[in-house]
Amino acid sequence: MQIPVLPDRINPWQLAAESGRLDGELKLAALPRLAALLEHASGEVKVALAAGVDEQGLRFIEGTLQTEVDLVCQRCLGPLRLPLKVAVNLALVRADAESARLPDQREPLLAAEADLAVADLVEDELLLALPQIPRHQNARECEANGYLSPGEPVPDARQHRTFAALASLLQDSKRSN
Repeated sequence: MQIPVLPDRINPWQLAAESGRLDGELKLAALPRLAALLEHASGEVKVALAAGVDEQGLRFIEGTLQTEVDLVCQRCLGPLRLPLKVAVNLALVRADAESARLPDQREPLLAAEADLAVADLVEDELLLALPQIPRHQNARECEANGYLSPGEPVPDARQHRTFAALASLLQDSKRSN
């Protein structure tokens, strides 16, 4: 099955007027602001967006973006694979003042009459969906990377002495002198 190619640029107003769709995939590496935050920028974003005009006469773009991103857990500094399924629900506005009359479920997309880069639209929505501080949901995954949870007993230094073998060598060398 061949994946449809997304256009580079769209006129969002025209797309909404024609009840158009954007279906396809974008490479994560083609999204530079997002790629800078990722451990590895490999993979794709599945884009499924529809545009139209609602019963209030508002032009909108809605749908989903789906991908998996590789981040660094800020608790254990280990790898973190995060699946993202982002619900997009945007209303087109020409000025910030129009944002006040939007229904709560729609976010404003400030769009002039000029064309809009599809990659920029997708990248903005994914950036907003990333956690501010990425970390594993399950602390056991952090423990697998050597991180001890707060409140967990610290191993007794007498049980594990890293330099014990060196100390015995030093004592042996003093005896032979």
